[in-house]
Amino acid sequence: MANSPLLKKATSSRESIKSTPGQPSVTSDRAPSAAAPSNVLQLQRTAGNRAAQANVKQLQGDGAAAAGGSQAIASWLKAEAAKDKKSDLFAFFEALSTTEQKIVTHLCSGGTGSSSLSKAKKHITGFTGRSVDWDKFSKIVRTVKGQNTKNYNDDTDRDYVTYATTAAAASVGAASATATSVSTTQGLVAGAAHEGALGAVTDIGPAAAMLSGVTSGMQIYNATQNHDEALSTHDKAQNIGGEGFAGVADLTRFGAQSVVNTQTYMGAAVSTAATAAAGAAGVVGGAAYLASGAAGVYTHGKRKKNLEKLEKETAGKDANLNLAANIGASTQEINRKKSGATALKGAAMIVGGGLLLASAATPVGWLLLGVAGAIGGIAAIYKFYKKRTRKEEIVDRFLGVDKKVAELQAADPKAKPDKSVLRNGLLQQNGFNSVAQCYAQIITDLAHTIYKKGVLESDPQYVTLITNIGLKPDPKKKTPKADLIAKKLHT
Repeated sequence: MANSPLLKKATSSRESIKSTPGQPSVTSDRAPSAAAPSNVLQLQRTAGNRAAQANVKQLQGDGAAAAGGSQAIASWLKAEAAKDKKSDLFAFFEALSTTEQKIVTHLCSGGTGSSSLSKAKKHITGFTGRSVDWDKFSKIVRTVKGQNTKNYNDDTDRDYVTYATTAAAASVGAASATATSVSTTQGLVAGAAHEGALGAVTDIGPAAAMLSGVTSGMQIYNATQNHDEALSTHDKAQNIGGEGFAGVADLTRFGAQSVVNTQTYMGAAVSTAATAAAGAAGVVGGAAYLASGAAGVYTHGKRKKNLEKLEKETAGKDANLNLAANIGASTQEINRKKSGATALKGAAMIVGGGLLLASAATPVGWLLLGVAGAIGGIAAIYKFYKKRTRKEEIVDRFLGVDKKVAELQAADPKAKPDKSVLRNGLLQQNGFNSVAQCYAQIITDLAHTIYKKGVLESDPQYVTLITNIGLKPDPKKKTPKADLIAKKLHT
């Protein structure tokens, strides 16, 4: 038993990264701690595994069958961790009490019946079944440790559909509009449309209209799903006007555009009414986008300044509020730039739609509508990209990666520490397998602290934070809840 993976390993002391008040720490001190039966039951409830709860008493015992299964699983995981360079992550597991380790191995084997290595190899391995799913392992260990591992900003199928259709519609729509304008120009100048451009219109046009229609439909749907009474007046208006109403106008425009594309494909005369309808919808939708974008530039810019001020005021006083203010300011800056692009998109739509209304023959109107679609797509992709890249910046700040680099360079001026290696080591030491997992935990812990102090306790500084991420705190209704706070802090 001396070398059993279920026994504690001696570790050096280190400074623990503190959690937000009222929430479990996202890190763990390595000191051994025995879990009392009541604590074990609570950990099982936290894990949300009712079947596993029924086996707590069995897992607390030292029965040969249970111990053998757990030890076999732990030994296999340890070997896999060494192979996959996850030894620091496995050390986080080894820092748990013996009973907690048994709970982890039991959950790794499915959480029902007795634990066995064969069951664990089926349950805890990845898609191919050839290697351990270390994301899943990390989540199980941190859940048993007592952390709330809920990711309030996890992308859903709806999000992925929106990302895909937005990008596709923007690129295909821009190509279709360009081809339409070239074909129309050739028709005006030479008396016959350019064959290559006309072919592009007939080939790309229907796809562009269909994708754009799907995108508009998703935009309208998302606007209804994102509505919440706890949103600020500005954010409600953005949902209703900038997303919902403008999406309806876009849908109308794409419907009219599909009629024009079909007539072009059939070689028939293009309907003046369909062109005019597309132009009118472009003007109406463009006006909504322009107003929404202009308001967004002002509002998000103002919020960003307020949050930057709050960040300075809380430096060295409240680490959680300071970090939340920093993340919130970053989010507002991303939204400010996206709002600027939305306003530009609206202006292009107004001009393009106006030209279609003024003259059905002009190619510039179609071109501007295509450019407007491309601007909208680029803006959406920019926001998606920035949200992902800043995760690393936030995690580095939280883990103190730059501080560690400075310490190593101070000790050896010739040293050139690899930040990615340092980051990976610190992530694993704190129970995380990836930057995304750590970032999600940071946002979750901060959201619960903000809810407690800003909504329930009405702390003035936390109220300032909540209002500047676009929410209205209501202590009587106890809103907004932590999940909405997490979403608005992040996006």
